[in-house]
Amino acid sequence: MSTTICPNCNAEVPAIANLCKHCFHDFHYVPPKKKSPLWTLLFLALGTSLVSAMVFAHIAAQQKVMNISIDRETQSIVFTTKYPDRTEADRVKWSEVASVEYLLHGEGKLFQVWVVTTGSKRYLYSESDDMLTLEAHRLAETIRRPLVERDASKAN
Repeated sequence: MSTTICPNCNAEVPAIANLCKHCFHDFHYVPPKKKSPLWTLLFLALGTSLVSAMVFAHIAAQQKVMNISIDRETQSIVFTTKYPDRTEADRVKWSEVASVEYLLHGEGKLFQVWVVTTGSKRYLYSESDDMLTLEAHRLAETIRRPLVERDASKAN
């Protein structure tokens, strides 16, 4: 009778045996192949890249923060816009303002107040889905400029 060596305990067993009579090793059991650590590293690197890209996209998509102040001493309006990577500021003297525009049905929010300069440059002063009539009147009165009400839903 032919024999074979058990790979688990090195005992000599008959070649036709299904199990080792000493350690009960199953000769027909095929152990599953282990995944290469290279695949694990590849998936880890891919996951890290994906999370990094999502964080970067979130930071880049953050809304800008606007701060507007009326400086009575210098008779100007200061528009400060903070972005995630920089801050921009514009100072508009009251003498450069042609009018204050109260826009109904504006793009984005329903009500908007704009400062329009003599050079036709427009600065968004305020916007809301609630009426801003009082705010528009106060601004126009403060800087002594005409208030123009316009409905954007009616085409020019």
